[in-house]
Amino acid sequence: MNQEQLQEYAKQFGQVVAKAWADDEFKARFLADPASVLTEQGIAVPAGLEVRAVENTSNVVYITLPPKPSDELSDEQLNQVAGGTTAGSAGCLSSVSSICTSFGSIMSAGTISTAS
Repeated sequence: MNQEQLQEYAKQFGQVVAKAWADDEFKARFLADPASVLTEQGIAVPAGLEVRAVENTSNVVYITLPPKPSDELSDEQLNQVAGGTTAGSAGCLSSVSSICTSFGSIMSAGTISTAS
């Protein structure tokens, strides 16, 4: 997937998230059958791929453990991961930025505080 395709995917997924926040019925359908809802919203889901959706709350955050790459990463792929982009089998490492974003959002909203 190139950068333009990733941006389009992020935009489409952002629209799904916004709709789920605004429409409880849509959110319930998305949580129950995410692959169907994504397909309805124009986001292709490869045949045979199982998709699960969970909802983070103010006191529960789900962290996705990406699959181990099936092959060794090249120097170029490692540089792309370190630089915030992904390529090939390194794509699974993009979950790390999602985790940081999730924690950052929760912390900035004041729902998690550190002990002094």
